[in-house]
Amino acid sequence: MPTDYACQAAAERAARGVAPVRDVLVPLRPQQQEDVPVVLRSYLGMQGPGRNGGGGPAQPPVSHVMGAAVLLVLLDGLRAEMSGALSEWYADLAVRLPRTLGAPAAGGQAPRQQPGNWQIMTDLQTNAQEVLTDFSGRARGGPGALNVRLALVEDSLSGALRRMNVPAGTAVDSAGELVVAAGSLFGLSTRPAPPVVPYEPSPPDRR
Repeated sequence: MPTDYACQAAAERAARGVAPVRDVLVPLRPQQQEDVPVVLRSYLGMQGPGRNGGGGPAQPPVSHVMGAAVLLVLLDGLRAEMSGALSEWYADLAVRLPRTLGAPAAGGQAPRQQPGNWQIMTDLQTNAQEVLTDFSGRARGGPGALNVRLALVEDSLSGALRRMNVPAGTAVDSAGELVVAAGSLFGLSTRPAPPVVPYEPSPPDRR
């Protein structure tokens, strides 16, 4: 089972990796700015509604609790990939990921409350172990095979983020960071290797 330290480190890395995405998908609401003292708002450059207008940090830092919640979404993606349901997971991301990052639900409902620190870290540790057990029972190939599955999840996540109007560079970078964080739960310390495409030589020019 992943250690407590591994889960904490992975959650913190995921929090850093998803922060730029959160700033796009969950812009600062006017009432959030009103809660910030005028002097501090001026210092941070928060000049108007919506996202930050002056270059300073528009929102509080993403917590490791939110990072852990995002990792749970990625672990579900790994499960989906192993069971042939990656397309369903991909389709659900447009709703699930913004809600996980604190966006209000349709109809103006309040953002979903995240579980407390102890509960979500326990869930992360348990889910990571379940995914590893499931992987061990389904496939052979060791870390290399797991890297390929993580690469497929990364590509799906990056594509989904771009469809949610996250800039391409941010989508690619954040998806990569999140998948590296997820891989660290299984002791993987490098980026997932992309699937190998067999080389096919070009047909000879018969002109």
